[in-house]
Amino acid sequence: MKKKTRKKMNKKKKIIIIAIIVLIVFIGLIALLKVHQDNQEISSVNDANSLQQVIEFCECEFISSKESDVDGYTMDIYMKFKYDPYQDGQTKQPFYDVTISAIENYLSYRNIRLIDESRNLTIRVETNSSSILNKYFNDVDESTYFNQLISQANLANKETLEETNFNVNNELQTLVNNEWKTENINFGNRTSTFRNYDIYFDNGYQIRNIDGKIFNIIFTKKFGREVINNIKVGDSFDDIKESLGDNYLENNGILEYMGKDMYVCFSTDEISIYPRISYDYTSFEKILEQYNEDHDFNSFMNKLTNIWPDYSSYQYDTNYCKIYYPLKGVLIDNSANAMNGIQIYLEYQGSFKDDHKNYYQVYYKTNDSLIIEQEINRKLLLSDCANITNGSYSSTKYVMKADFTADGLISNISFVSLDGENADSELSKNIYASKTYWYDDDNLIYSVNKKGIYMYNATTRETKTLVSGTDNYDITNFDNTNKVLTYDGKDVKIEN
Repeated sequence: MKKKTRKKMNKKKKIIIIAIIVLIVFIGLIALLKVHQDNQEISSVNDANSLQQVIEFCECEFISSKESDVDGYTMDIYMKFKYDPYQDGQTKQPFYDVTISAIENYLSYRNIRLIDESRNLTIRVETNSSSILNKYFNDVDESTYFNQLISQANLANKETLEETNFNVNNELQTLVNNEWKTENINFGNRTSTFRNYDIYFDNGYQIRNIDGKIFNIIFTKKFGREVINNIKVGDSFDDIKESLGDNYLENNGILEYMGKDMYVCFSTDEISIYPRISYDYTSFEKILEQYNEDHDFNSFMNKLTNIWPDYSSYQYDTNYCKIYYPLKGVLIDNSANAMNGIQIYLEYQGSFKDDHKNYYQVYYKTNDSLIIEQEINRKLLLSDCANITNGSYSSTKYVMKADFTADGLISNISFVSLDGENADSELSKNIYASKTYWYDDDNLIYSVNKKGIYMYNATTRETKTLVSGTDNYDITNFDNTNKVLTYDGKDVKIEN
């Protein structure tokens, strides 16, 4: 009996041992399969079957993951990012954004921490159920963190733009002698206005005034004479550099030199001049000190525009504010999504030029020119043109640029000459058109509700009234071949 019992026990032990071995092998196979899956290359992040695959697809090194040690966060992920946050002279913020977005998308948006111990970097990511809300790099808001990196790098590698001696033409010398004031100076007959500039087309000038002084004067190919030294509009950059020397900045097809009284920007078809004026920065630095203490942005902006009303551009709404002072070297750029703060450029001549205060939201871009940025933005506005008129016909001489209001009305209507043979122009800022149609290459028809239908000639810059009154003037069609306009259920033949 004992013998039988012993045999049964031995048999039971064998079964248990075999079962354990099978289980171990099975677990091993699963582990091997998981390792294979984790190491398997994928062609898209959407093909990832594991967090490791996502991280490695982003060309980073996955180390480990575990339940987070910090309240409010579900997971701590240990990894090594491909790049330092600032590397090779630029921030790698776009790379970090894409990588974090890929990880969060895979995890279905959880509050996580990404920890790169090799860089002493901890990134906290806060989300809702479908998107990323906030990112903090070593407990600093993302935009602030990267702006600080740029600021520190600029100060560590500070460059200067030295003065170049210019021989200027009579027009510029008169403006310098008159402290850039435009009173009692005859520029000739003004052809048109266009985006804050007075156009003297035949004379080859485009002039913008701010607060009674020249902010920018542009010489076009129509000018035809020397502007700076022996340089004319359209001269090659090589010839300009040979004439003026190698102390310049160059960016996006713009070559900038700085003289005693002016900044000069050369491009392929223009010479653009900005005054170089001495400013008192005491009041500005005082309100900046106050802002550093109270962080009250609205109060700061109210005080700023009171002491400096001569901004070149001021864009704002409830969640956004961007204001430019190119001649002073100051740009303020804040929004709900990116706190880019108060940026100090190389044109700045206040005490912060040398005494780099570590103030709240103050960043130093002292190697960059705000004048060049102004020029780039101005030229982008000129090239960013789209014909948004109704109907099938488009002018071969002009392209129309405009904005839309929240109600769908057409505003800020302007006309850009496609070949440069005619002056650019614009309609009054008070015009809000319902519909626009090209009548021919020169004439644009537009309607204004309860006022009338008009025709604007972009070449002569004259407007004539086609019909007026208190009707809706809802244009539904314009037959360009037969010149028949349909509005409010009526067909009307339009004669130019």
